[in-house]
Amino acid sequence: MAYNYLGNLPRAYELGQQAIQISTFQSDSNQLAYANNNIGRLLFDQGILSKSFPYYVEALKIFSATNDQSGIAYVKQSLGDLYQLQRDYAKAEQSLKEALVIRLKLKKPRDIASAFAQLGSLYLNMGNVEKSTFYFLKSDSGYHKINDAINLARTKILLAGNYLAQGKIDQAKRVGEIGFEYIEKTANVRRLPEAHLLMGKIYLAEKKYLRARQEFSNALMLSKASQQSSFQLESYYLLAQVSKLLANKQDEISNMNNYLVLKDSIEDLDLARKVERLQFELQIETKDRENELLKLKQAKTEAVLGYQKLVNIFGAVVILFLSVMAIASWQVSKRRKQNNLKLELQNNAIVKKQREIDEQNEELSARNQSLIELNHEKDTLMSIVAHDLKSPLSRINGLLQLVEVDGALNDNQHQYIRKIKEATKAGTGLIRDLLDVHEMEESGNMPVMEKFDLASLLRESISLQQENANSKMITLEQSIPSFLHMVSDWVYIHRIVENLLSNAIKFSSYGSSVTVTLHEENYFVIFSVKDQGPGFTEVDQVNIYKKFKRLSAKPTASESSNGLGLAIVKILVDRLEGTIQLNTAPHKGSEFIVSLPLKA
Repeated sequence: MAYNYLGNLPRAYELGQQAIQISTFQSDSNQLAYANNNIGRLLFDQGILSKSFPYYVEALKIFSATNDQSGIAYVKQSLGDLYQLQRDYAKAEQSLKEALVIRLKLKKPRDIASAFAQLGSLYLNMGNVEKSTFYFLKSDSGYHKINDAINLARTKILLAGNYLAQGKIDQAKRVGEIGFEYIEKTANVRRLPEAHLLMGKIYLAEKKYLRARQEFSNALMLSKASQQSSFQLESYYLLAQVSKLLANKQDEISNMNNYLVLKDSIEDLDLARKVERLQFELQIETKDRENELLKLKQAKTEAVLGYQKLVNIFGAVVILFLSVMAIASWQVSKRRKQNNLKLELQNNAIVKKQREIDEQNEELSARNQSLIELNHEKDTLMSIVAHDLKSPLSRINGLLQLVEVDGALNDNQHQYIRKIKEATKAGTGLIRDLLDVHEMEESGNMPVMEKFDLASLLRESISLQQENANSKMITLEQSIPSFLHMVSDWVYIHRIVENLLSNAIKFSSYGSSVTVTLHEENYFVIFSVKDQGPGFTEVDQVNIYKKFKRLSAKPTASESSNGLGLAIVKILVDRLEGTIQLNTAPHKGSEFIVSLPLKA
């Protein structure tokens, strides 16, 4: 653990493996379990999740076998952190709740408070502020009882942040000031920047811009002193925003330039850390392979030593009994042949093992080459879709229009043509979504910012969807101002609105309504699309923005659904530095709320 803190990861990993070997040799189950968990934490801290998971599982198996409840809770906590980083929030929630139940039974106040705090952080990352606040309050109460000032201060700051996010400014200020006071009393230098940032945000919400600027300046100074780049970055950004509100253009430009320079520096540092993690992972692979080879060499050495020992025994026996009986010599000779055969078998086994290792290396190399070829085939397939599928569908649609213009069609023929049009439209939409997702993943193009009227864009989108709504007798309602100008990418936002509105109509039942709203709030434009459809289950909400994920709800008129629409919406919203929020419940409809900066 000391070498881990010093950054000497290979040495830390090597000592962890030695700890496993020693505890295994001594049959010390408790130390063996903790050694496995610690190596798992080491690999987890470096982002090597696939390798950390088996160590956690081994530690959990040992703790469960010895019924070590404290150890089980410790591993459950580690697994919760791993699932949370993988964004598998359902498993993370289950693991952390199981750890909480065990700690409640063990009645250790500090561990219980820590478990509540971890659940609060999980729900905060999930965007569930209410549940997050509930568990932070539990944690706050626990730390208060044991007079743990450091953790109590941290919890107060997180609670205040939740209240601020909920618009409870007075409550956020009261709790934040208490947390700030605790941090100052404990002289916790690394927590002070975060506390100043929180107080600055509260003053900013109260429109006390001068006081907010002072708090952000204090946060910047302290984060520089403690070399906490993330707090420095946030301080520069917030100082630029306050300077803008105070109409101090020079300070705004200066702070924004510092923010951009530091952001680039942090991104470069993150890239360097990724390289270090890859190098560390390679070192681990090399070390594991070296250990396997050492084991093989050790087996071979032991075999040689055994052979030598047998030879020595044989020599002693010959000297001792040579003059006694000739039969003894024959028996020793026979034994020697048997031992030679045994050594030969062992040597053959070693050679076979080495051959298997070589074959595995060749197989890994072949798999890597196969992955490269598959990726190339994917790019080629996308090109085929673009040039060889999209054009024929467009020609089919044009020919259908010519057939309709030509006339002399009966009702059945009109019905067939309508169904062909729907099929070609669905195919064209799927191709467009596939191409868009491919382009978004491969292209690093930035949004094209321009000034336009968002209210006009929303009304135009509603008009384009009116025919689809009429076919299902769905009422399109709107609460949109006369005009609302913003600076953003018109094409991106048009695509976002189109996907959300078409989805709402597609999954709504006949005779229901879909409502579109738009308003401005705190330098952000906020628009929403609300329907009366089937809503989303908790499982759906975990997978909702993933590509090609088919959810439990089905289109109400057998429309096509390719599982790409919401994935595209999320990518575009993120590129515009906005947020998207879903309010839903099964059988109670859904509302997607998109918040975007008013100006780029």
